[in-house]
Amino acid sequence: MLKITEHKENAKTIRIDLHGQFTDQYVPDVEKALSENGNKRGKVALDLSNVTFVDRAAMEFLCRAKLKKIRIENPPSYVTRWIEQETNKRLFQTER
Repeated sequence: MLKITEHKENAKTIRIDLHGQFTDQYVPDVEKALSENGNKRGKVALDLSNVTFVDRAAMEFLCRAKLKKIRIENPPSYVTRWIEQETNKRLFQTER
């Protein structure tokens, strides 16, 4: 289960907090929350401080979000490493 809550930090910034297990079935819900808030109001951030698990599909989504300059706050350490590995892999593939 994943709970998605939205918090206005200021007039131009929204933080979307995720609580629970972020799996493939919740990626569309998070995408919807981002598109509803980020495109209209300016900056948007995903707060992962209360995420207990991230599967491969959710991780791929997070990598795409980071490439789109969406802030990912308080990720678990394994998520940070995974994003760095995926980003480096993509950079290496484009340099070839």
